[in-house]
Amino acid sequence: MAGSSEALVIHALLCCLCGGVASIECSGRVWIEPAPMVLMGSNISINCLATPGCPRAEFFIFLNYSLVEGPLHPVNSSTVQLWLHDFQEPFRTVACFTRCPNSKRSQLVCGANIQAGYPPDPPSNLTCTIRERSGHLACTWDRGRLTHLSTHYTLHLRRTGLAVVKDAEEKDAEEKGEEEEVFPAGSPVPLSTLHGRSRYSAWVQASNALGTARSAPRPLDLQELVVPTPPLVDSAETTETSPPTTIIHWRRQTLLENVHCEERHKATGTPAWHVELWDGAAQHRPRGRHDLQSNTQYVFQVRCRLSPADSPWSPWSPPFLYTTPEAAPATAPDVWRRLGPAFPNGSHEVTVLIKPLSPQDARGRILGYTVAAESPWGTLLLCNTSSTVCSILVPPGAHTLRITAYNSKGASSPASITLSQGAGSQEEFPAPVAVEVKPDNLSRVLVAWQPSPRSSRSPLWFIVEGVSTTWYGWEEQYFWKKVPHQETHTYIRAKAVAGGHINVSVYAVYPDGVSRPSSGQVPAEDQLLGSTSSEISHDGDIGVLLGLGISVVTLSNISNLTAGPSPFPCSLLLLKPASPIDQVAV
Repeated sequence: MAGSSEALVIHALLCCLCGGVASIECSGRVWIEPAPMVLMGSNISINCLATPGCPRAEFFIFLNYSLVEGPLHPVNSSTVQLWLHDFQEPFRTVACFTRCPNSKRSQLVCGANIQAGYPPDPPSNLTCTIRERSGHLACTWDRGRLTHLSTHYTLHLRRTGLAVVKDAEEKDAEEKGEEEEVFPAGSPVPLSTLHGRSRYSAWVQASNALGTARSAPRPLDLQELVVPTPPLVDSAETTETSPPTTIIHWRRQTLLENVHCEERHKATGTPAWHVELWDGAAQHRPRGRHDLQSNTQYVFQVRCRLSPADSPWSPWSPPFLYTTPEAAPATAPDVWRRLGPAFPNGSHEVTVLIKPLSPQDARGRILGYTVAAESPWGTLLLCNTSSTVCSILVPPGAHTLRITAYNSKGASSPASITLSQGAGSQEEFPAPVAVEVKPDNLSRVLVAWQPSPRSSRSPLWFIVEGVSTTWYGWEEQYFWKKVPHQETHTYIRAKAVAGGHINVSVYAVYPDGVSRPSSGQVPAEDQLLGSTSSEISHDGDIGVLLGLGISVVTLSNISNLTAGPSPFPCSLLLLKPASPIDQVAV
């Protein structure tokens, strides 16, 4: 029905009804019962009276631009009604048209607006403050449920007493009655319009076409509402003591006395704040001392209030960002080794695997790792590399490797690898027993074991080592994980190519040696199909995943090994990385 001419008329009518500049001529009347503004969910009727009208005219009612499909109930020959039940729309514009029989032209009767909403809730959480040096009282409150209607708010202040009565006239005025002043919402109240040291009772009144509500009155003491100006940061420094201490110097800005302040800080990107209350001595020379993590960015803020407990807090000061300097790594890295071939002169090849330190333990950017051997001739530096994989040639007589991580501030304590795993090690270093490898669910594999019952001592930890091979055999993915000695299981998150295998070995590491491995394999029929990638996960920690390809080791001057102690250069593996996050291929 609504062609271009009707659409144009409706658009013009909407502009007119919504307060636009358009004007339009009505040929009748449209009204809403019980009223054009109703409680949300009410039943309403839209009435359309066409005057004058043609006999048997057809009526059409639009809500906004949409033609109403529901039935129109005739009241008489010139009037119809549209009934709407449970009306839930905040605002609708009504347009009514008629069309005479045998005519293609529609005539506008008129239009109206329908508004539905709620009476205001009583305002709550009334809070009033006076910013230091502002000269204004500012109040805020919660309005409650959205009314969907034009709602007017006013702040009411009733003087309840004078702190100082200067003369008999003021005293008589106080005794005769309370003085009340009303201020519109949204604008600060000038203190010049109030009595400087007076106490007030304050409330907020809300009103719209459906009702009126007011908040519970709240007593106000203007002297306790002043909000001090919070301090600003002057400087920050971190001592070189162990552990380092970070000192934040704040510059006092308030002229008020008896001010209480609290400082908060947190590492950026973390949710939890650490809040500290400043003592009285800190008010005139405020500064905060904190034991913070190295090489970490922190944000600091301060807020203040007057000493009365009900005095409002100032807003938090603008955030101050400070990054603590680097410090030497806090702990040794987790390390492991893969034993290569041994040579007739007693030297042997070892591949050292290093797990990167967490940011908290690294305390700065790790520049590299050193691998040294303890031998009868002293300590020999065998490798200094930025990679987490290093292939070295261990000289005869060396049974222990020391691995450190270093940054610009120093080196970590050394991690030790004992290479002893020769004859008799089954008695000296009992291997784990009852190794079980089986799928736990669709995404991970359970590896479980038990300490050797023959062992008279507990191991330092266990190493779980795995190799995932493809069906064609030459490509493999290698992974490993250090597990605390109290635990006897871990999980491998792994996907194997159809026809491939996942071989798992478990070692027990003792203070002076390493056991032989106890091994298990995921049965081929239980393996999951997918891409060739594997991880070890234990308590949310992702293990180091290394893709080992063909090892190319440059071993030179082997004949000189027996001539005396000398450093050996790093001989690096050619690697195909299996994970861009945890692996470094060299």
